[in-house]
Amino acid sequence: MCLPPFRPARDALVSEFRLDLSPPALPGMVGPIRRLLRDVLDTMGLDPDSACLILSELVTNALVHGEGRPSVALELWCGKLYITVCDASGNPLQRQDPDDSRASGRGLDIVEALSDEWGVELIGSRGKAVWAVARMMTDSQPRERRSTRRDLAAGHSSASIEK
Repeated sequence: MCLPPFRPARDALVSEFRLDLSPPALPGMVGPIRRLLRDVLDTMGLDPDSACLILSELVTNALVHGEGRPSVALELWCGKLYITVCDASGNPLQRQDPDDSRASGRGLDIVEALSDEWGVELIGSRGKAVWAVARMMTDSQPRERRSTRRDLAAGHSSASIEK
């Protein structure tokens, strides 16, 4: 199958795309999925940082805590990137209490800090979908103050930093 060449529209925020992925349930798949999104957003002239970090955290959670082969949907529409990661586990998400001594367990805090909104939908007896929405900016647009990974690791969100 031959795909047409990817050509972004002149106004990147008007451009739209949808990618549906069904990667193998292997920890090594997080990087290639993140790089695919980064390449697409870079090509469109959009800042990929927050979206790629959100995607990495959601895919990692599905691989570590979910069941079966995850599915990933990425859709850019009206200047927002909708990220959905599904897995076959019907178990609810469990956020861990903040603990600076722990090396993991901050994924959902990172998703919450970097996304405009996020949530979880149960898919009947077939599992769950964890989704997040990230507002996309062109690389030339000024960035509002967002939490960095270091801020989040220290237990600070952008709201607490700005005060």
